[in-house]
Amino acid sequence: MIQPIRKRVAEANGIDTTKYFYTLLIDGNNLMKIAFVNKEMNNEGKQYGMIVTALRLIGEILKKKDFNYCVIVFDGEGSGVLRWEYYKDYKANRDKNYEQHDPKLNDYLKKYRDFQKMVISKSRENAPIETDDESFKRQKEILQYILQELCIRQYEFENVEGDDIISYYVKNKKDNEKVVIVSSDRDLTQLISDTVIIYNPRDKAFITKENAVEKIGIIPENIVLEKVICGDVSDNIKGVKGVGNKTLIDLFPQIRTEKIDLSFIMRRSKELLEERKASKKKPLKSLENILNGVTDGCQGDKLYEINQKIIDLSTPLLTNEAIDTMNNELYAPIDTSELSIKNAYDIIKDNNINEILDETKFGNILEPFDRIQMMENKRWRAYNEELKQKN
Repeated sequence: MIQPIRKRVAEANGIDTTKYFYTLLIDGNNLMKIAFVNKEMNNEGKQYGMIVTALRLIGEILKKKDFNYCVIVFDGEGSGVLRWEYYKDYKANRDKNYEQHDPKLNDYLKKYRDFQKMVISKSRENAPIETDDESFKRQKEILQYILQELCIRQYEFENVEGDDIISYYVKNKKDNEKVVIVSSDRDLTQLISDTVIIYNPRDKAFITKENAVEKIGIIPENIVLEKVICGDVSDNIKGVKGVGNKTLIDLFPQIRTEKIDLSFIMRRSKELLEERKASKKKPLKSLENILNGVTDGCQGDKLYEINQKIIDLSTPLLTNEAIDTMNNELYAPIDTSELSIKNAYDIIKDNNINEILDETKFGNILEPFDRIQMMENKRWRAYNEELKQKN
C-alpha cells in the first residue's frame, strides 16, 4: 500500500504535493487552419472536412490527459487592429484592411463600409462556388455551435487576437492549474513555464521548458528578445536590418540557454566591435545596426520599443470588454442544462456532415468529449445546489 507523504516531510525535502488540475487551452484559428487542408464534401458539394478534422484533433488531445477544463479561443473580427495602431505594417503581407476596424473611424464610414460588404455579399449569392474564406467562416460557425453543445468554453472578442486571450488566461490562471496550449504558433512558446506547456498539433509533440532548446532552438524566456531583434516574417514585423535568427545565435550563443535581455545584447555588441577593432578587423554591420536600432520597417528610431509592445504577450493587448468578460467568466460554472452530445450529433446530421464519416467514425468522433461534459455538468449542479442552500 502506498503511504502518503506527510506535508512537513515533503516541505523539508522540497517535494511538491500540490494537487493540480489541468486545462486544455486551444488556439482555435491555428487549429482550424491546420484542419482546413481537409476539403472533403458532403453529397451537396459543401466542404465540411475542416469541422471533422478539428473535432478529431481536439478529441485526440483530450485522450492524452484527464482535463478538467477545455477552452478554445478565436481571433475576433478586426483582430490585430490593436497592434496595427502601434505598427502600421502589421500583417500587411496578409492583405489585412485594419483601417475599417480602427476605433477612431467615425460611425458614418463604418456604416458605409458595412454597406459595401453587404453589396459584395449579395452579388455572390448566386455564385456556384464558395470561396475558401467563405467556407472557412461557415465551417467555423458550425464548429462553434458543436463545441458549445460539448461544453467547450469559448472566447472571441472584436479587435482582439486569440494569442492575447490565451496570454491573459495564462497570466490569470490558478496557482494549482497546469495548462496545455494547443498551437503550432511559435509566438506562444514565450508562455512556456513550469505549469504551461505547448502541444504542436502539426508535429504531434509537446514543447516544455526541458526540451525547448531541442524543439525551438532557444529557451522560452528569450523568445520575445529574439523576435524584438529579428522581427517576425509571418506577421510582417521588421527587425534589425541584416540580423536574422541564425545571425543572432551566432553572435550571441548565450541566447540559446541563458536568460538574457536587450541591455546584455547592447553591451556585448560593443564588446564584440571593440574586439574586432583591436584585432584590426572590419566592424560588423549587423552589430552596428543592433546598437543603432537600424531597420527597414516603419518603426523608425522606436524599433525596440514598438516591437516589444506588439510581441511581448506578458502585457496582452485586450479591449476593456474582453478583460471584463474574462474576469467574470474565467472559472464561473456554465449552464449545461440544455447542452448535450445528442444536440452536437444533431448539428452534424442536420448539416449532412455524417456523409463524409463512416458509421464507426461517426459514432466515436465525439466520445473523447464525455469527460469535459461530465465535469461541467458537475460544476453546474454544485452551483445550483449552493443556490438552493442559500435560499
